[in-house]
Amino acid sequence: MHFFPGLLVGFGVLTIIISIFLNSKVTPVLPPASHFPANLVCSSGNRPSNSPYFAGWNTWFHPERVSSSGQFREWNILHHLGGNGPWIQRTTPNSIENSLPDKCEVEQVHMLSRHSERYPTRNAGERHLALVRRLKDLEVPLNGSLSFFNNWTYFTQVPERDFDQLTSTGPYAGTLGAFTTGTRFRTRYGHLLPSQGIKTKIWASDSQRVIETAKYFAAGVFGIDWEQMQRAEVEVVPETLDQHTNTLTPGDTCVRYIEDTALGHDYGRNMLAVFQNAYIPLIAHRLVDEENNQAVGNLSALEVYGMQEMCGFESIVRGTSPWCELFTPKEWEHFEYARDLLHYYRGGPGNKYAAAMGLLWLHATGQLLQAGPENGTLFFSFVHDGDIAPMLTVLDLFPDPKYDPHLPVTHVAEDRVWRVSTVMPMGGRISFERLRCSGSDNVSNGTYVRINVNDDIVPLPGCSSGPGESCPLEKFTARISRKREELGGFAEVCKTSGLDTGITFLKQPGF
Repeated sequence: MHFFPGLLVGFGVLTIIISIFLNSKVTPVLPPASHFPANLVCSSGNRPSNSPYFAGWNTWFHPERVSSSGQFREWNILHHLGGNGPWIQRTTPNSIENSLPDKCEVEQVHMLSRHSERYPTRNAGERHLALVRRLKDLEVPLNGSLSFFNNWTYFTQVPERDFDQLTSTGPYAGTLGAFTTGTRFRTRYGHLLPSQGIKTKIWASDSQRVIETAKYFAAGVFGIDWEQMQRAEVEVVPETLDQHTNTLTPGDTCVRYIEDTALGHDYGRNMLAVFQNAYIPLIAHRLVDEENNQAVGNLSALEVYGMQEMCGFESIVRGTSPWCELFTPKEWEHFEYARDLLHYYRGGPGNKYAAAMGLLWLHATGQLLQAGPENGTLFFSFVHDGDIAPMLTVLDLFPDPKYDPHLPVTHVAEDRVWRVSTVMPMGGRISFERLRCSGSDNVSNGTYVRINVNDDIVPLPGCSSGPGESCPLEKFTARISRKREELGGFAEVCKTSGLDTGITFLKQPGF
């Protein structure tokens, strides 16, 4: 097991990168074999390689994506944590290679990224600590699958320092993840780096974990001395109401979304609570009554949910967690669905304000894609998961004609399209590549936009006729314009005061 205390600086970063990607001995975070159905097998992927170097797109992927035999795992708990786990590469059956299509080159790229791996938020962490204190104060040994707790300690001893912040230990350290993402982007888009003497702006919403993510990412792209040598600059965008439409965090400026306690921001939390009460009682009964832990008394829905949360958070800090082994794959799929419901109704297709909020960044990005590399080649923005979901909603990247806009809250919709785990994990990112292609026919000759979600190419529904399932640029920008006409302006939908300027800060100096 590799652990990495402290911050990643200097050449130590290179040592860590090599250690993680070339000599990783991290134990996979998987429930015990007894929790898996007997017929569960690992199937060979269509990308046969047991090397951490992935030639298909000319960069690295995490070695935990494959088993020791080089086969891709069919069930992996990291794919069911609903955004509470470390970054994972998104993989879908029969997905195309994300290497460049023939006779195409990337001439501009835009990224909207969630902050890297973090400790729990203060609210979630305080719930965890309250549960830990309650169980420790019983002063009786716990039995069955909870017996590990008798010798277990919480994963931070300084919660007032760590809650809400990036992690800096273990193989999934947020500091390491952000730096590694930077090296990935330098590998893939190094030809777009500006000439010496031209500074690249990076944008981050005003949260310490978001800002730190942007800085570690900058070190990966531009080098450890990026600030000293003035190769890049992180511009912090306030997360305040007075930003109006000029914001990276529209949930903080959409007045109606904030004030509507029924169908606004709180809608996701309310629908989550309904489903928690549907799936958690059976788990609580198993842990207390079936495993002879009557001394614990009643386990509330929030307490069991907190146990499931701690699996992901402890894994991020320590590399693995005994809480992950407490639940069966079916129970993890219920947790995953609970997290999907939270985001679906808070900032996804189930929220009536989401599309208007997501349009702000998407419209500004569409204008830059249309303007082309003459206005800049690299545009990187860092935010929270709650700011990415609305953009995905207005883009309609994951439409679900069967359920939208009402995912059920009484049971798991196993055939749903909306799944957060592989789209918005910590460090999750959506990239838009402007491709210039010079094929010999009308289909492959021109300018296109291709969407990359966590290193997986995702075709835009209804617009994937270009090379590598890309969307012709004219159709892409027309799609955004249509959405704007259908939805109305952000200020109109949200009743936001101030001028409706849209986002004005996405500008690169020197272009």
